[in-house]
Amino acid sequence: MTLLSRVLGGLVAVALILPLAVPPAFAAWRDDVKVLRVGILGGTDPAYRLATLEPFRVYLQDKTGVPVEIVPAATYDALIDAQAGGQVDYAIYSATAYATAVVKCECVEAFAAPVAADGSLGFYAILVARAGDSIADLADADGKRLGLGPADSVAGSIIPRHAFAADGIDPDAYFLGVTEFPTPESAVKAMLRGEVDLAAAWSSLTGSELLGYSFGTLNRLVAEGMLGMERIRIVWQSRLIPFGPHAIRNTLPSELKAILSGALLSMAREDPEALDAVDRLGFGGGGFASPDQSLYALVIELVSPPPESN
Repeated sequence: MTLLSRVLGGLVAVALILPLAVPPAFAAWRDDVKVLRVGILGGTDPAYRLATLEPFRVYLQDKTGVPVEIVPAATYDALIDAQAGGQVDYAIYSATAYATAVVKCECVEAFAAPVAADGSLGFYAILVARAGDSIADLADADGKRLGLGPADSVAGSIIPRHAFAADGIDPDAYFLGVTEFPTPESAVKAMLRGEVDLAAAWSSLTGSELLGYSFGTLNRLVAEGMLGMERIRIVWQSRLIPFGPHAIRNTLPSELKAILSGALLSMAREDPEALDAVDRLGFGGGGFASPDQSLYALVIELVSPPPESN
């Protein structure tokens, strides 16, 4: 047998062996996953939302090699029900909606966390007081007037109240008065006018302090010329409140999970148009990171039912 014959024979043998060497799971999941359904909050104009997300849909389809369908939901509750029931495989959530989905069925897992332009994975609820006042921490706030945001504001009301409860503080008894304002910005403005002594707000607490940090209530007020940072002090801050993640059903094939994770982690570099289409943060643009599940512990605490007493 000539050398050429031996080489050609070897190549034929390799060609016959290779299909058998491919892990069966690799071929099987592509047969099972006929379409990847991605659930989103449709808002008041689902057709417009679908149109704006088209670059993102195409990017995922190219990366996975399977058809991708965007499925709008009218509310986060409807989106949670759709993923829990298997009508969508992948959902883009707010942090509290994701936590609710985890508590409801434990069938989802966050696989990609949005990152702000400065690298932040979230923000903090804060309480601020006037710099010239004697309030340096929460203990000094006993008997003072507190301004909160609206009752449904995560950083402006829900997180501070959760922290008060954890510390055994009844706001109505601890503070001289609790006033609800339409926005955290209006609460801070009222504090600056002397109408309340403390105000709840939110901030990245990253970047330039002089500019009111990278984003959040203080940054907006500084940019509008309504606040100089020398006029206030931060007297309390929460644990990190994460941005809402992208989450998948944990029954999806592991290889598909890995492909989706890699696609989102590389999106900022590979397809900025797709990132712009899906990036819902006004201060975003940082792409995505792989989250540790502990990142969502605070919001899971918020939505979890209280433990039953004996």
